[in-house]
Amino acid sequence: MFKKTIIFIIKLFILFNLTTNSYAILEVKKKPYDDAEIEKIYKLDNGKFIYIEQFVRGHIIWEYNPETDKFKEISKVWTFIDLASKCEMVEGHNIYFANILEYWFAGGTIIDYPEIRIFNLYEPNPWRNTDLGISPDMSYAKEYCDFYTPYYTREK
Repeated sequence: MFKKTIIFIIKLFILFNLTTNSYAILEVKKKPYDDAEIEKIYKLDNGKFIYIEQFVRGHIIWEYNPETDKFKEISKVWTFIDLASKCEMVEGHNIYFANILEYWFAGGTIIDYPEIRIFNLYEPNPWRNTDLGISPDMSYAKEYCDFYTPYYTREK
């Protein structure tokens, strides 16, 4: 009985490590470049990964293709918020929520409560004229969208 209990505990430990620590292993081993500060990684339904990198002026969105072992920069935004597979009443699949830094014509910007815009994941130039819509807040968005669970999230 004691031996079966020990084997069961070891199997649980291995299973736990495979399902949680493998995410951190992916982040450490695969980066767009050595000094990239990866905040989140999402795994898409097609098997590709989306990396969200924090850089000095916001976030860079990268796609990693494990079949080719290559990274491709998709776009840059001021603040990446979250990635959804789909949303009711919004066209497209694999869409993300972000803030873009919008300036007034004579300078200045709203940095305290910027609009949350919705973009197609592969939109190379996210801006006011390329958004799919806006959301008042993420609680509202969660009512209408199916969000991906991050494959990896950097601890803060």
